[in-house]
Amino acid sequence: MQSALPGSRAFRETVELSVAIDASCRGLGVGTSLYRALFDSIADEPIHVAVVGIAMPNDASVALHRKFGFTEVGTFHEYAVKDGQYLSSLWMERLL
Repeated sequence: MQSALPGSRAFRETVELSVAIDASCRGLGVGTSLYRALFDSIADEPIHVAVVGIAMPNDASVALHRKFGFTEVGTFHEYAVKDGQYLSSLWMERLL
């Protein structure tokens, strides 16, 4: 039986992305610049899908990811706790 754990061959064409923008830099095009550079750098790599998890609410991040062709695939509801608050996470994907 083959392993389906991260790092195994089953996930060799999948990447999980994460971008964090300091509050003082939001709205200045930093996220757009980062994603343009990232997608340019992986254009020739054997990657089939990119996935992202966005802690909600975060309309700006959702808009950024939609701009780059990500679509919503589901939400993990109240799956984590930060500062005594339950967090939900929207998951999005982009086929490359």
